Amino acid sequence: MHESGLLSRLGNFAGIIDRGLVFLLRTICVGCFVLLLLILAGNVFVRYFPVTAFYWFDEVVEWTFAWMVFFGAAALWARDEHFRLEWISDKLRGTRRGHLLSAALELISLIFIAVFFYESLRLTMLAKDWTPVFNVPRRWLYTCMPLSGAIMVAYSIRNIIRETRALTR
Repeated sequence: MHESGLLSRLGNFAGIIDRGLVFLLRTICVGCFVLLLLILAGNVFVRYFPVTAFYWFDEVVEWTFAWMVFFGAAALWARDEHFRLEWISDKLRGTRRGHLLSAALELISLIFIAVFFYESLRLTMLAKDWTPVFNVPRRWLYTCMPLSGAIMVAYSIRNIIRETRALTR
């Protein structure tokens, strides 16, 4: 098999993994958002018509909000749709300085996200307590942080490679 054929197959496989991962992240976010919407609406309804109590309300809101935020950040990072100021990069787009600036910003971001990944993984591993209502390990709640961090690290490395290749052209 030719080297270019192998690279093409690896690229196709990576594209399938990429699309599947982003679809999964977005599905988790939408699911968490819908669940939050339903729970909040139900909580308002129960305040006016006290037919039951949502004793588990705080726990589920904390869980779904954390997962929505962190996996949403990873989905945005994967598609380069996260918030950023683009005035300078738009002025330099396509130039050598523009690619250099993008690579430098990606490197800084990679360092920050790598530290976030390490610290959130450490936090998750150290979590020994259990949730009060559902009695599940709190580290299950925290898994969204190192997982999203790992995803963002991988995409930052991809972005650095992309900008480095653009620099060498």
